Amino acid sequence: VQTFLAIIDEGSIQSAATRLSCSQPTVSQQLRKLEEFFGVPLVVRNRGHSAPTREGELFLPHARSLLATAERARELIEERHLVVAASGNVGVFLAPRLVAGFERQLGREGIVDLRIGANRRAIDALLSGEADVIMTEWAEDHASVEWLRWRREKLVVIVAPNHPLAQRGCISKKELLEYPMMGGEPGTGTGRLLGSLFGKDVEKLRIERQLGSTAAVKEAVKANLGVSIVLACSVTEDMAFGSLVAIDIEEADIFKNLFLGVSGESPETSLSRQFARFCSAAGRTAEA
Repeated sequence: VQTFLAIIDEGSIQSAATRLSCSQPTVSQQLRKLEEFFGVPLVVRNRGHSAPTREGELFLPHARSLLATAERARELIEERHLVVAASGNVGVFLAPRLVAGFERQLGREGIVDLRIGANRRAIDALLSGEADVIMTEWAEDHASVEWLRWRREKLVVIVAPNHPLAQRGCISKKELLEYPMMGGEPGTGTGRLLGSLFGKDVEKLRIERQLGSTAAVKEAVKANLGVSIVLACSVTEDMAFGSLVAIDIEEADIFKNLFLGVSGESPETSLSRQFARFCSAAGRTAEA
C-alpha cells in the first residue's frame, strides 16, 4: 500500500523507488503483489509516467486511511508505558534510580509505571500480563518467563547504635540465635535466605515481630526491640546518619541474588528487554 501511494504521489515507478530508497524492480514487484491481491490493475504505466486506473482511484482514499491507521497504531504501541512490578526492598531502594536513569537514557520522562509489592504479587503480575518486567528477590520456573540475575546484593545484620553488638564488627551465627529478630519471616526473600544460611537451626531464630516492611523493621531496630538482617542498600543513609550500625556474620559474607523477569515472547527491541539490559549494566557496575 505504501508503494502504491508512492507511485501515485511521485508519478512514476522510478521516482517512487527513489522516495522509498529501493530499486525499481522492488517497487514493480510490490505493486504487482497488490494488484494480484485485488485481481485488477491499479496503475497505468505510460512512457515513464504512472497514473491510477479507475480501480486505483477507488482504492486511493482507503490506501491513505490504511497508512494513517497503521501510523496511529504504531504511535500508540510505542508511547504506551512500561509497567515494572518490583518486590518491596528492590522496589523501594533500587528501582527508582534505575527507572529515572532509564527514562533519561530514552529521553522519555514518565514512560515507566513502577508498581511496588510483594515478590509473589510481582511474579503473578508478569504471568497475568499486568506487568511487562519484574524485579524480584527470587526466580520461579515458568515456561513463559525468562529470568536474569542482574545484581548480587550484600546483606548485613543491623543493630541500634547503643546495642551491645554495635561496637563489634561481626557476629557468629550461633550468637545471632540469642537475639530477637525483626523480619525474616517465612515466605519472604530474607526468610528464604535465612533458611539456606542456618539450615535446620533456622527454627531456633527468635523471630518475634513480623512487621511487613523494611522501613518498619528499621524503626523497630532503632528502638532496640531486636536485630535484623537486611539488604545493605536499604540502610546506607541510616548508617551515614549514625542511626543504625551494620555488622557482618563471622562465618561468611551473605549475599542475595536479585532477578529480572520478562516474557519469553518479548522482542529484543521491546522496552522490557531494553530495561532489562539497562539494569544488568547497572548491576555489573555496582558489583565492580
